[in-house]
Amino acid sequence: MAGYKVPVFEKGAILTYEMLEALKNCALDLGRLSYYGYSDGILSGCAVSMWDNVIFVSEGILIFQQNLYFLPKDMKVAIQPGNDWQYLYFQMGSLSRDKNFILGEVQLELTTNAGEHIADCSNKIEICRFRLQDGAILRTQYRGFADLNTEFDTINEIYAKWSGFGKSSMANKILNMFAGEAVKKSLSDPQDILFVQQILALDGKTLNRSVIEFYISIRLGQAYGEMSNQQIYEGLKEILKDISHGNRRQALKARENQRILID
Repeated sequence: MAGYKVPVFEKGAILTYEMLEALKNCALDLGRLSYYGYSDGILSGCAVSMWDNVIFVSEGILIFQQNLYFLPKDMKVAIQPGNDWQYLYFQMGSLSRDKNFILGEVQLELTTNAGEHIADCSNKIEICRFRLQDGAILRTQYRGFADLNTEFDTINEIYAKWSGFGKSSMANKILNMFAGEAVKKSLSDPQDILFVQQILALDGKTLNRSVIEFYISIRLGQAYGEMSNQQIYEGLKEILKDISHGNRRQALKARENQRILID
């Protein structure tokens, strides 16, 4: 039957297989249909932190092959210094079945092999990458938006794979840091105001990639098209600079209008 169907549990009623199936299907269908068409990636949570040479990834939700994966507790992995880039990602296992459950395993994997990282990404969801020098401490705090892409000793989440409709998108942290800096600059351009409002309303998720690409192309006067994560980051950084320069030009113009000319 299509429509509304919820099992009723009452005293004296017989618990049937059909009722249990209805409960299971309700939970599965709610998640599946709510995010139908979304790409593989991080949906929410999965915040990265660092303590005593151990990276922690907080609880969160992933989407992989249209299934929701719940991470109910922190996951962690020990790291070591090295000159090469190190890539941290979720390794998604194939679905398996035991007597009572269908299982999909998720593990944290850390690799320094860029070729291996790039060659087969079909079952990997990148969390972050970094280059950690000997004697240094890996940073998870940033001095500003421009600091997000610092090469050494800094967690880089620009390439993190977040789930978006149709294709993956940017990490929620990247967008929120952009919005945080933008709102401090007295926004006046309606395009900037609307984009920041969209970010502030995300509630822990991210924007669809096409929305971000469209905003950058319109704001910078470029032809609309697909952008890499690096291009999106550089575009947002350029917009922040333009907002700052625009504010300075307005301030200078205001001061010039206040000058009194004496003949």
